[in-house]
Amino acid sequence: MPELKRAFADSLRVRRTKKHWSQQQLSDASGVSVDAIGKYERCECSPNLESVAKLAIALECTPNDPCTFPDFK
Repeated sequence: MPELKRAFADSLRVRRTKKHWSQQQLSDASGVSVDAIGKYERCECSPNLESVAKLAIALECTPNDPCTFPDFK
């Protein structure tokens, strides 16, 4: 499952940087701590569903969008 974490981390970082936001700006917009966002982007932990929803709202996407994962067998 590490590849799932990496896919989420990469998607979160790409969506954040497309908005030209720092981690702090995303934290302010979403209510998710800047420490947590950093950990998600470094694959140190995975967000719970509430955090995924908050991040998606702030990034103006659906909760599924950052969860676009590669195919698994």
